[in-house]
Amino acid sequence: MNDWLIKSKDKFQEHILDFLWQQWGALGVAGVSSSNDTRIIDPEALLLFSLSACRYDPRLFDEIIDWLFLNGQFINVQRLQQIQKKYNFCSGPQLSAIAELLASQSRYRLKWSGLSKKFYQEPVKPLFLGRDGAPLPCPSGENANIEFMRHGLRRGEVKLRGKSQFFDSHNPACLLLRLRALLGINARAEIFCLLASLKEVHPTEAARKTAYYQKTIQTTLVEMAQSGVVQARTSRKVKFYKLKPDMLDTLLKSTGESVQWINWPEFLKTVEVIWLKVSELSTMTLDALLLTSELQKLMHSICEYNTGDDFEALIIDNCISVDEFKKAFKENLSLISARLIPEI
Repeated sequence: MNDWLIKSKDKFQEHILDFLWQQWGALGVAGVSSSNDTRIIDPEALLLFSLSACRYDPRLFDEIIDWLFLNGQFINVQRLQQIQKKYNFCSGPQLSAIAELLASQSRYRLKWSGLSKKFYQEPVKPLFLGRDGAPLPCPSGENANIEFMRHGLRRGEVKLRGKSQFFDSHNPACLLLRLRALLGINARAEIFCLLASLKEVHPTEAARKTAYYQKTIQTTLVEMAQSGVVQARTSRKVKFYKLKPDMLDTLLKSTGESVQWINWPEFLKTVEVIWLKVSELSTMTLDALLLTSELQKLMHSICEYNTGDDFEALIIDNCISVDEFKKAFKENLSLISARLIPEI
């Protein structure tokens, strides 16, 4: 095995899990204090990525379920499915199993019942994995959780601690959920978040960054412009939209700081692709040339998921030596880790 890749994978995995604890802590999950991150959290993208990555952290996995039982009304299930359809996160069966659990509650039955029937896997496999990727011991038969078994995943009983809290109404990272609480579960909440973080935006760009259909965004922006709060500017027959200066600062900039909108579905899918492939390669015995070739293919493949500038600084060069590539790849993982948890 390649010891350097195993160490790099382990370090990268720790950064991912630290990032997830920080994001969920900001939303109200028990166990960690929230950070001062002004990046607006996307709960749908975060959930899809978390249910894949948190197979390696059973505690956080169950704390997320606990949070959903308290705050699940603020999740946009339709948008959740659109993101999953577009990016295909490796968390479908987990998502449907949790949807079935949530649908067992009367207040969530209609919201989650459709999603609970959507994803399955065969054969049945253990849900939770150790940090080395090996399956953790789990109950079978009558001692296994029936909802997860029905979706091809084996785990023990789900025991909710009831320690989650409602999201912080003053935390800039929670702006999207705050707006959903005010405006409802619709595209207006995402549009306000996006406009609060940009000088102006074109509907096509807004649709890509928010994971809504372009027609939905176009129609909503035209309607919002009638309010006087959102302003339209035409340039060469193309319309751009922006917020009227200072009108909603108290709502959108609760701490006085500008918020940041990240295209989290695109970014987190790219992180998932890199992390899962590195995890797979770290278990294989490959010579240096073949390993370098596989990692080069991996770095080129991320272009499929990433159209923004989050990964522009990555070093992707087929014409460097094996030793130079090893160094460059480590630097790439460090750059991605810094995107996950930037210095505040």
